[in-house]
Amino acid sequence: MTIESCFTRAWYRKFGWTHVFQPIQPLVRHLVAKKRQGYLQGKTPSYRAPVPVVVVGNISVGGTGKSPMVVALCELLTSSGFKVGIISRGHGVTLSKPEKVTADSLAEIVGDEPVMLARRTLCPMVVFPKRQQAIEFLLEEHALDVIISDDGMQHYALDRDIEIAMIDAQRGLGNEQLLPVGPLREPKSRLDEVDFIVSIAQQQTASLQRINQTVRIMSLTSDYMYSLDGKRQLACETAFSDGQEWHVMAGIGNPQRFKQTLMEKGLNEATSTYQWFSDHHGFKATDIPDDKVVIMTEKDAVKCQALMLNNPDIWYLPISLKLPDDFKKAFLAKLNSIKVEVTHE
Repeated sequence: MTIESCFTRAWYRKFGWTHVFQPIQPLVRHLVAKKRQGYLQGKTPSYRAPVPVVVVGNISVGGTGKSPMVVALCELLTSSGFKVGIISRGHGVTLSKPEKVTADSLAEIVGDEPVMLARRTLCPMVVFPKRQQAIEFLLEEHALDVIISDDGMQHYALDRDIEIAMIDAQRGLGNEQLLPVGPLREPKSRLDEVDFIVSIAQQQTASLQRINQTVRIMSLTSDYMYSLDGKRQLACETAFSDGQEWHVMAGIGNPQRFKQTLMEKGLNEATSTYQWFSDHHGFKATDIPDDKVVIMTEKDAVKCQALMLNNPDIWYLPISLKLPDDFKKAFLAKLNSIKVEVTHE
């Protein structure tokens, strides 16, 4: 068991072992509040982009569905006539300067999620931990109407116009404690200040009800899987109904959510095997079994496509987030009102 999984298990229990850190919670709470208030009160400078900025993030550690939301927003905005750009930190890689991301970029240079986002959206994208430099670099080459920040809710050096907080439907906010006692980067009350709270689920869950906030429930669609080389397509309904034994692999923040998605598509949990890696795991050829039929996430496939593999039965599952009409209307109304304000500044 990895250190990451040890912490995760404790965070999502009422009284996990991480409560030994409880004595430092007042200090952590003070530092988190001080950082935010410094920016809100203007004591710490922040960057205001010349176009509206939408941040898709969370207040907890781990996967919550940010990438599907970024893709869905790009599709919505593009179809509505907006020119959209994306920025991201570039998790799992070391960057000395802003880097442009394209469909042909290497994951080991710019990160796995950025490559996946560039391929799915075809929107211009730049990665760099310093979001201001990323935006300036992006705007030097592209005339954009709006920028979406993949993650960065706690990066207060960047002003934002719309905040979307993603929450996992099953985990919720765990024990609702700040790091390292719990999984929260910011206190639960931070959700009072965001524009939209979204969770990917089929229905309301007990974990979401405990948040006592309006959480918009959205569902994923994923009807087809693709071979790692992209040359073959297979309907999930067919793939999971013929008794085939699957080996499920994932190197993401919340692999159980991927497993749940596969089960909803018909995966037989009892006859399948599972192999979990840490988030942003750097896959090697030896990680992939040669003698099993493998299914992995689209993000992991980005890295594995560069490996020399002997197994011809490796598949990945692209997923898409279905935005409800009421959310689309509310989001576009909010964005259009911001555009007017920016135009008249």
